[in-house]
Amino acid sequence: MTTLRHLIATLCMMMAALTAGAQHFTGMTGLINTPSADMNRAGDVMIGGYFLNKHFTPTTTGKSGFELDGEKYNTCDFYASITPFSWVELAYTFTLFKSVDDGYTKPSYNRKDRYLSIKLNPLREGRWYPAVAIGANDFLGSPTKTHAGGSHDAGYFSNFYIVATKHFAPWSQDIAVNLAYRYCPNGHTKKWQGVVGGLTWRPKWVPDLRAIVEYTGNEVNIGADVLLWKHLFLQACMQNGKHFSGGACLKMNLF
Repeated sequence: MTTLRHLIATLCMMMAALTAGAQHFTGMTGLINTPSADMNRAGDVMIGGYFLNKHFTPTTTGKSGFELDGEKYNTCDFYASITPFSWVELAYTFTLFKSVDDGYTKPSYNRKDRYLSIKLNPLREGRWYPAVAIGANDFLGSPTKTHAGGSHDAGYFSNFYIVATKHFAPWSQDIAVNLAYRYCPNGHTKKWQGVVGGLTWRPKWVPDLRAIVEYTGNEVNIGADVLLWKHLFLQACMQNGKHFSGGACLKMNLF
């Protein structure tokens, strides 16, 4: 019943959606867990948070990371992003870790992992060719540095990508095709490495709707975005059609 409620909530959000788009758990433009070459407007700022189900987070082992006593757990992250120019986006994200501090017996979300994201758009979309972007998440970490026991010091979300996006308008529909190659330098995110991408669709009879389907290299996700009252941006998704993740943020333009 819980899964059914999540699916119904996602479908309802899709039917109410207004135009928006983001790889929302980092605050960057994209689909859900895959990037796109679309960009925010120059001056756009996003501040928000995202609920991450335990299947959405990277694979980790040992005393650090997204496992506690050998079990993965749900968590959430918070971010701020800015598009200072139309060709570059930047974001700062921190994700909560659950652990047991000295002197306490119950685990709590008392630690965090922090990372930066960047995306550059050297080629804008033309009539006969797609937009192209390159980017990275968690690119300043140390994904190859390990401690005793095999736990990593940083780089939980580390990945680098190149992506192409092309929009089509058959029968006045808007369909965007996104194709990317993602490189993940450590084992935490290897399951999402390789050729990834997805489709978005805005039907002509509901021009503000954006429905999303994507392949992450490991699973198929469906979801939708909604921008309410010009500033409240929401996203919801079902990972592999079974696991809910979603978030909200305040979106504004400084220019």
